[in-house]
Amino acid sequence: MTAGTNDGVPTGTIETDISARLDSGGLAPSRRGVVKRKEGTGAGDAGNVIAAATQRPDSTRLPRWDVYADAFRHELLEYADGPAGFVRRTLPYISRSIAAHEPILVAVGAEKVSLLKEALGRDAARVGFADMSTLGRNPGRIISAWREFLRQHASGAASALGIGEPIWPGRSAAELAECHRHEALLNLAFDGGAPWHLLCPYDVDGLDDQVIAAAQHSHPFVAKDGGRDGEATRPDPAMPPGPLEGVLEPPRSSVRELTFTADDLGVLRRFLSEWSAREQLHAEANQELVLAVNELATNSVRYGGGHGTLLLWREQDQLVCEVRDAGHIQDPLIGRSRPAPQQHTGRGLWLVHELCDLVQIRSSASGTVIRVHKRCSSG
Repeated sequence: MTAGTNDGVPTGTIETDISARLDSGGLAPSRRGVVKRKEGTGAGDAGNVIAAATQRPDSTRLPRWDVYADAFRHELLEYADGPAGFVRRTLPYISRSIAAHEPILVAVGAEKVSLLKEALGRDAARVGFADMSTLGRNPGRIISAWREFLRQHASGAASALGIGEPIWPGRSAAELAECHRHEALLNLAFDGGAPWHLLCPYDVDGLDDQVIAAAQHSHPFVAKDGGRDGEATRPDPAMPPGPLEGVLEPPRSSVRELTFTADDLGVLRRFLSEWSAREQLHAEANQELVLAVNELATNSVRYGGGHGTLLLWREQDQLVCEVRDAGHIQDPLIGRSRPAPQQHTGRGLWLVHELCDLVQIRSSASGTVIRVHKRCSSG
């Protein structure tokens, strides 16, 4: 989409900022095996954990995951005891990859990034870090960021390590649903490709049991406690049938509705821009939302039967827009990879993922529903 202004509503001037957002993010890997909790190391003992962690583990005692060097290793790592437990569980994997001169990207919350950097000391310069609260706010951005990491840093490497924590305490029900779909889609996106290890830490103290159980189904591997007890088990991953199938929760507040065809796209942009301004969405976010919904509506006209329906409502601090049409999206990964310059298909949905705080896609032979969320600034 070229930059410009349509019907007095800007729709493209912010696109040059997208690649910078992507370059600032990253993710992380792991595999499967039940973790036994250890007592006695609390979040308040983080300093002691860091002091102990700086005594680097013997890499010969770490799990020999290179036995799967010809494959993508998507592994769940359960941890307890808060950030200190996170450092204790992840540091051996990072140390081993540093010793092997492997590219490393760690995408977790800011506090955990700080603790890991302190534990690693000078070696922290050999690790890439990203704040997952920014990168992974919309889980639909994460696969694209992992692909960029592999393309930029791991193309000539024998393997690579990613550590990413897309689920943390406080995620909404809608965000959790998309995170679980994302975890399952990782297997589809990277199986059969270059060998690399993606470690996904899950906070067993802070997350509900149902969240942990869902993660155990989407990860082909689960790391054993301490990462030192031999090979992780490898049960069959549970890939849900039809990754885009299902229904979304109905709106929980009053809804505004607009039906549209190709001739109505200008009206749609004005309708949305005026509504979001009244709802106190600041100017830049307003432009981003209009651009994202315009992409969805244009796709409805082109691929969804020539017409569609736009629904608008507010949920607490978020504006929600939903576009419905008669189309059927058959590629579950569309929009989750940064498109090549000459590529045209998938570009609109990729842009939508980059612009919105959450994107939910449900599609089947009966039609497509795409719901996007944009958070209003508290200030």
